[in-house]
Amino acid sequence: MREMVEQLSTWMADSWLGHFMIANWTWPWFEAIHFIGMSLLCGSILIMDIRLLGFLRKEISLHAVHALTLWGLLGFMLNLLTGIGFLFKDFGNYALNQSFQFKMACVLLAGINFLVFWFVIRKQLEPLPDDADVGFGAKMVGFTSLLMWFLVIWGGRMIPVFGEG
Repeated sequence: MREMVEQLSTWMADSWLGHFMIANWTWPWFEAIHFIGMSLLCGSILIMDIRLLGFLRKEISLHAVHALTLWGLLGFMLNLLTGIGFLFKDFGNYALNQSFQFKMACVLLAGINFLVFWFVIRKQLEPLPDDADVGFGAKMVGFTSLLMWFLVIWGGRMIPVFGEG
């Protein structure tokens, strides 16, 4: 496994993106964009999930919350693109890092949770009035989303603790 990671790491570092990420200015700019993406994603998710959990029913319209989905997806795309840049710069240290692996597992689970929201829960919410209390399924999706994204952030912050990256 380690040999395969080393080969892939070498290939990625030798690619145009690997060389681009070595420039002195690239990493800080990618980090700044990554944090902007995280702010868009987490801000949107926080508002949506708090509303799904039943808080601020009078203050936040159930249907207005759906408009935040595009902002959350934009934030996710910024994080995905900058994250790919980070990987190409230092794949060997990320791939074997347990915290990074944990983070990516949580991103996957959060993605599955979003698909459940988008294809199941969202359709159940469409006919409801703006201040409606949502069902147990929607609340579970909201809770799972908050938990997974908290763990994604925690996992990302732990990457330096458990290795390079």
